[in-house]
Amino acid sequence: MYNKKGKNTIWIYAVILFTCVFILLLLTGYSQIKYKRNIDEYRNKLISNEEERSISSHNLKTALEENEMLYKKIEELNNVLEEKSVEYEELEEKIKNKESENEKSQQVNNYELLLEAEEYYNSGEIIKTTITLLENVDKNKLNSNGLKKYNKLKEEIDKKAPWEFYKEGYNNYIEKEYKDAKFNLSYSLKIVEDEYFSDDCYYYIAYSEYRMGEYELAKKNLKILINKYPSSNYIGEAQNLLNIIESK
Repeated sequence: MYNKKGKNTIWIYAVILFTCVFILLLLTGYSQIKYKRNIDEYRNKLISNEEERSISSHNLKTALEENEMLYKKIEELNNVLEEKSVEYEELEEKIKNKESENEKSQQVNNYELLLEAEEYYNSGEIIKTTITLLENVDKNKLNSNGLKKYNKLKEEIDKKAPWEFYKEGYNNYIEKEYKDAKFNLSYSLKIVEDEYFSDDCYYYIAYSEYRMGEYELAKKNLKILINKYPSSNYIGEAQNLLNIIESK
């Protein structure tokens, strides 16, 4: 009886022991699996971190190399810019010198034209004097002595030139040189319009334009003559010519 009870007890202990060992083995296996998993995860993290460090290191190296290249490029561009700045300053200086030379040359040429006009005047060539002085000489580019000479000569031609241009223009008209007649008569009026022969100028200008077929210009000058010089001896003829032109 005792032996049977002892065997049962031993068997129970054996089962319990086996069960404990089995549980222990399961726990140990689970622990090893978890440990292995943690090791794998840690290894993967290390590998990942290593790869990230490697990529970062590569990117940093690439960025540093690109930065170095950019720095060299900027330095090269700065050198080129500095060279171009020097060239620009030299060119600007040359332009200034050239402009100064041109201005001096123009002043000299301008004064020479003034002397030429003065020579024409001394030779009695009033028309050439007037055209040279008024068309070619720039009084703004004369010094004080040149301006004094200019004003004196201008004062003289203002007295004489209107009559000389009128005579020349009238002779052109008689010779049927209508283009030259218009030019000279118009120049007489350009200088002054209140001389006793100024209405004559308008009359012969209008007739010259009529002969050349410039009807609208002729009408314009005939109307100026009629309105500006109502007591002129040419009013009747001017009105007749105006009527003829307007009837065309």
